Amino acid sequence: MGSSLLLTIGSLIMLGLFMLTANGLISDNLHTAEENEYYLTALSLAQSVIDEAKSKAFDQKAIAGPISSAANLTAPVSLGPDAGESMSGPDTVTAGTFLSFSRFNDIDDYNGYQRIANTPRADGYIVSTAVEYANALYPDSSASTATYCKRMSVTVTSPYLSGPVALQYAFLY
Repeated sequence: MGSSLLLTIGSLIMLGLFMLTANGLISDNLHTAEENEYYLTALSLAQSVIDEAKSKAFDQKAIAGPISSAANLTAPVSLGPDAGESMSGPDTVTAGTFLSFSRFNDIDDYNGYQRIANTPRADGYIVSTAVEYANALYPDSSASTATYCKRMSVTVTSPYLSGPVALQYAFLY
């Protein structure tokens, strides 16, 4: 009788430890799945800004016609929105789209641009962009003068992410 009681108590302890371990694993997996969803959303938001910029002209001066020399491009210190294109504060969805879609007409208008994106599962993604000239052969290297290569860096932050998500894209003329 005493040995079966000890065996029953031991079995209950083992079952309890198994249940605690399994519950912890399930909880960790759910947390990881949720975090991955937030990261995928952040990547999608960053990619959407890059895709939007791809539909714009390479440079304000290229809108009027071909550029004969990189020296004719917008000066590096002047990268950013031109008069009438800037926004006061971060961009948010207006009438189903972001204002940048209709206000910006070239890639460097996105320099210093910031938008706040909300999704059905999470609010408050902050998307920030920077545009600079880069070496056309080595786009990871910045250039101090105008070149036929502009690099866009898009960073997404959110209270749901443990760290920022960053994407870069090189535009060539």
